[in-house]
Amino acid sequence: METMRKVFRYAAFLFILTITSCASNKTAENSSQNKTTSPIHEVESNTLSLLFAGDVMAHSVNHNITKYDKIWNDVRNYIENADLAFANIESPVDQTKPVSSYPNFNLPRRYVEAAIDAGFDVFSLANNHSFDQFEKGIAETIRTAEEITKKYADEGKHVYFSGLKNKKGDPYTYNIIEKNGWKILFLPVTGILNYPHDQALINYVHTSEKSHREFVEYCKKLRAENPCDLFVISMHADEPEYKREVLKRQRDFYLQLLEVADVVWANHAHIIKDREFVFESESGRHKLIMYANGNTISAQRIQPTFDLSTPMSERDHTGDGLLYSVQFVKTKPGKTRYNTEGKPEYSVQIKKAEPIFITTYINTAWEFVLKPLNQDFVDYLKDVKRNDWASYIERRIKVNSEQTKDLITWQ
Repeated sequence: METMRKVFRYAAFLFILTITSCASNKTAENSSQNKTTSPIHEVESNTLSLLFAGDVMAHSVNHNITKYDKIWNDVRNYIENADLAFANIESPVDQTKPVSSYPNFNLPRRYVEAAIDAGFDVFSLANNHSFDQFEKGIAETIRTAEEITKKYADEGKHVYFSGLKNKKGDPYTYNIIEKNGWKILFLPVTGILNYPHDQALINYVHTSEKSHREFVEYCKKLRAENPCDLFVISMHADEPEYKREVLKRQRDFYLQLLEVADVVWANHAHIIKDREFVFESESGRHKLIMYANGNTISAQRIQPTFDLSTPMSERDHTGDGLLYSVQFVKTKPGKTRYNTEGKPEYSVQIKKAEPIFITTYINTAWEFVLKPLNQDFVDYLKDVKRNDWASYIERRIKVNSEQTKDLITWQ
């Protein structure tokens, strides 16, 4: 089978598809064995929009803000527009311990709730910082996630967390999400750990060919047992930080995962990397790899390179993030049916995809807030006479448009 790779720009990435409609109403289930029963009425649709962010982190200066909600004010409209929005929480959330930053992070509960209030629904808890507060921190993070899930369910909103285990020897934790007539299987894992002994309580996949083969087989079994329209795997990658290069072994593994999954959403690099669409000619299915969406919020960039004669540093790149908006469509009308592998009998395709670049801006009160990385923001900065920031953001727009790209692979 001939494979063709090409780069395309997103002036308009649109596939012309047959659009039909269906009808039924379903509730959501959290696969950490917690069922939600809030009376949310959802209209079934043959399209589903997902938004994928990057790492939600907090260094010390991120807490020097009057209200955490303020972080999200200027980007929340992008997040709220999605049917489901995904993010990686790169920290424990242990309410019994003080807030802390690198190298042993600990987030306050309200920081996570501010992200939910901004529109996020689904969170991975599996990454190299999951064990920063040790075994008790794992248990407390699970407890906090359960409390948050219940709080928002009582308010009529479903929120999902997975990636951590209650006790050693437990299987991987995952979510089964039902939204607008779609069933989504979400499995977060990490391929990298900061502590050699912390893997027993985290969804962890060792970086080796044998472990990768075994994980692919596990994923096949999981999908067969949980038939779904979309299978999303979050991979916290075992890769160098701050580098845009995609490792061959990494890409090969993700392509293996796409034999069973529909989306591989990777992070860890703390900078934005390429995206790759895989179109299967035989099945008609469209699949997607995101190699890294960068930092959604952090303070790794505290000294932007304003000097136009100085090249951008690795730290400059950590201040930008990608919100990747993807719209999926069912290509056949009627109730979805699944085959023996748990996959839909009719192909699910990508109707539209849009990269939304954002940046962490330090305002005059020395607060770290998110802004769209676009010309409107540049014009605002010029109006308020922050010309150093205006020139800097113009450079950042250029960097991200030139150094990250979207690829298509036909199979």
